[in-house]
Amino acid sequence: MNTRLLLTIAFTFLVLTVGSKTSDIEVVPLTKGAHCTFTDGVRYSELVINARLNDFKANTTAAGFGVFDATGHLSAAPTGTKNNLDYVPGLVAKAIIEAVDYYRDTEVMDVRPWFYAVQHYGNRLDISSNGKDGKSFDDLNAVKLYFKLQELAAANVFPDGELHTNATTAETAQVRFETALKGISKANNTYVIKASTLEGAAGGWWHKAGYVNQMWCDGQYMGPALLAQLLNEYSDYTSISDDDWALVTRQFTIAWNYLWDDNVHLLYHAFTADPANTYGWAGLSAVEGAEVYHSQEFWGRAEAWYFLGLVDVLEQMQKAGRTGTNDYVTLHGMLQQLGAGIAAKQDASSGCWYQLLNHDGSFVATNYNSSYRYTDVPVTNYLESSCTAIFTAAYLKGMRLGLFDSDYTDTARRAYQGFVEQFMVGDGNGGVHLIGCCKSAGLGGSNYRDGSAAYYLMGRDTQPTVDDPSSSSFYTEGKVLGGFILAATEYERRFIDGGDTHVDDIRNTKGANSTYHDIQGRRAIVPSRGIYIENGRKYVNP
Repeated sequence: MNTRLLLTIAFTFLVLTVGSKTSDIEVVPLTKGAHCTFTDGVRYSELVINARLNDFKANTTAAGFGVFDATGHLSAAPTGTKNNLDYVPGLVAKAIIEAVDYYRDTEVMDVRPWFYAVQHYGNRLDISSNGKDGKSFDDLNAVKLYFKLQELAAANVFPDGELHTNATTAETAQVRFETALKGISKANNTYVIKASTLEGAAGGWWHKAGYVNQMWCDGQYMGPALLAQLLNEYSDYTSISDDDWALVTRQFTIAWNYLWDDNVHLLYHAFTADPANTYGWAGLSAVEGAEVYHSQEFWGRAEAWYFLGLVDVLEQMQKAGRTGTNDYVTLHGMLQQLGAGIAAKQDASSGCWYQLLNHDGSFVATNYNSSYRYTDVPVTNYLESSCTAIFTAAYLKGMRLGLFDSDYTDTARRAYQGFVEQFMVGDGNGGVHLIGCCKSAGLGGSNYRDGSAAYYLMGRDTQPTVDDPSSSSFYTEGKVLGGFILAATEYERRFIDGGDTHVDDIRNTKGANSTYHDIQGRRAIVPSRGIYIENGRKYVNP
């Protein structure tokens, strides 16, 4: 076992002492499934990536990356079984490579193994045929990982590994960008809502080829947010319309116009431009003069995808110098409304958000009228980890970029700390699992998914991951893993490193005898602490 891995495992067993030994707090519980207690100053990004890099799932499919040492040598094979790029491991890879970029020039942590893991994933897998043909934005979204990967590879920030060179990696990224742009172009020409179907939605991209005339919140993160990054960062970009920035904006605005509820201040999950073709959705109406185009509920993760998608697109517009355009002003205005609406639904006690945002923990689904369910036992609305992680990431990144008119510092801090205590549990091996994640959810399709409140709580694909080690659902799902890594990197940048910029202030300053902590919001450098053992547990003294 290599030294780096030994140090990582040792770290996860440490107990940080704050003030005195009587206030010992376990960073990682030794008991499998036991919940963590939030500890100031811990870089949870490092803890989570090292624990779960090789072992997470995309819904229920193995999706783990290969494990590399600091020289680029493969020490453990990938556990992922998908043959093409997928948006779930793609999100994890994107989040990890952004953590790599943030920490790359510091001695705070060794990110070289993470770079080689993402490099291996990116070189090994290609876009699926559905993605290349424009039939699924889910199959294109993973291309986002290549932007930062190409930048690091082209600059030779890390030496070539045993399996992949930096030159090959940069070339692979360029090919992926070209292929993704072609896929989006095909979707824009083929899988779009026609004016003859619903004039106000004309030009809106279908969620997938199989979801005819439907737009989902999820899809705005998967499709137009990717196009915005290609438009701004792909060196060989060629236009696919008369105005591609307007094309990106139009997707968000069409979805907004049919999904936004001005009373609840949230977005419904999806809408169809053709309610006469019912798709089995609850609440849909094709009655002339009383049409209802949208689905029935406000699902947390769908809201989160749209929210983060807005932040990412506005970031690209900032970089492109487009903050004075109508497109920017429009999307910026949407972000203010959505940010306020989501914050209003934050659970006051935990700091987290519920699976169904417009219901609290008193709501109970007693029956889902379909055989497509995972349980017949009533299910209570629950705090959900993936939406909590993605909301937190979006608030923190949006504040760093100056995108919000309101200050959501307290919202983000409570959410992040609440996440650790609600959803981070010991895995029994010195690491952690992230639980409480709705594995999947959708509308219609090959299974009867009616979008009712009962569906989101009892539908077969919506079953959440749990903290019970005896359950087959005791594992880390990639959507919460990627979302939390994004949130953790932003949190550490802001609250541990003491600023919203890159880590220039701590680069190359961490010696062997110092460590970093955030103490009630203040950055401090303290001497390294001695380790002692008591009652079979490792402790670390300040």
